[in-house]
Amino acid sequence: MDLPDARICVSPLCFRREVVKSVSTPDEAIIHDTTLREGEQTPGVAFKPEDKLAIAKKLDEVGIQQIESGFPAASKGEKLAIRGIVKEKLKAKVFGFARAVLSDVDAVAECEAFGVVLSFPPSDIHLKYKLKMTREEYLHQAVQVVEYAKKYGLYVTYSAEDSTRSDILFLKKVFETVVKAGADRARVVDTLGAITPAAMKYLVREIRKTVEVPIEIHCHNDHGLAVANSLAAFEEGATVISSSVNGLGERAGLAASEEVIIALYNLYNFRCFNTTKLYDLCKLVESLSKIVVPPNKPVVGENVFVHTSGIHQHGVLENPITYEPYPPELVGQQRLLLLGKLSGTHAVLHKLHALGYNAPREKVAEIVAMVKETSERRRSALSDNEFLGIVEEVFEK
Repeated sequence: MDLPDARICVSPLCFRREVVKSVSTPDEAIIHDTTLREGEQTPGVAFKPEDKLAIAKKLDEVGIQQIESGFPAASKGEKLAIRGIVKEKLKAKVFGFARAVLSDVDAVAECEAFGVVLSFPPSDIHLKYKLKMTREEYLHQAVQVVEYAKKYGLYVTYSAEDSTRSDILFLKKVFETVVKAGADRARVVDTLGAITPAAMKYLVREIRKTVEVPIEIHCHNDHGLAVANSLAAFEEGATVISSSVNGLGERAGLAASEEVIIALYNLYNFRCFNTTKLYDLCKLVESLSKIVVPPNKPVVGENVFVHTSGIHQHGVLENPITYEPYPPELVGQQRLLLLGKLSGTHAVLHKLHALGYNAPREKVAEIVAMVKETSERRRSALSDNEFLGIVEEVFEK
């Protein structure tokens, strides 16, 4: 596929030496997709085992390296689904979710998963109101469950739920303690989407000073900052981003996997994903989750590569980079020029030529006027058949 260099389409400031030197982006970018676990916590969503397997296969086609496949202790069906994904022997590493409960870890191990995501919130809010335990009791249980998981040979991602509202000194102590106990990765979790990108950078920087294991980031979207916060963490050296397709998840959802991937591709020059499969992936998840993708959704929304303004249509016809930060083919979409009241001569001429018509200038002007009048009267764009009707009417005069 012959596509323009992403650096031509996006701001050149992204690649300016001063900008690049100001961040600590890692040498690799790993997506740990949690559509099958957190995505299923979206109200109204419930995946069947065959649904989970279909999504996992498509995630693998995109090149997503790790899949958080579900919570096997939750039900027999969930355990069956995760076992099915593991048996498929995908390139992606398969993780299971667990609370800081030994039987949860047993369930993950029984699925023969590569790793476990151990979720245990160290914030004082959760310690007081949910866990009802002291910090000392928390640390004791955290060490116990990490050591237990390591006896199974599981790769342990220690997920500190509500990290961004935790006391930072205690959070650092938690990560330091669990890493000494054998945890392989520290997951910083913005459970309520309640932090700014600047504060996220500070938090990840402090955690990196504390432990030498890889850092994962898991951001919720309650303030519309999930992708921004994930990328801020990435710029401070977090190598793994936990995200979900179409941004599915609790409440306002998570950072959307497809948005993170295309940002990594275009803005950070990470070309480790098959982006042309993103549209198919997102439409599959839309179909199986029954959560409709908004038309203005970045990357895969139906409007993303639709041009309605005559000014934009003219520019795109001359060169698509005038009004597209990346080409539709990059994500498996197609470009569309929509004819309506805002369209001009260039778009109408383009459509005429595409349909095999060679109209004189006065006929084109009449067609443009009728397109505008029809669209404005009806308050909608025209279909190809409606446009052809106008063309035939003009040519018959």
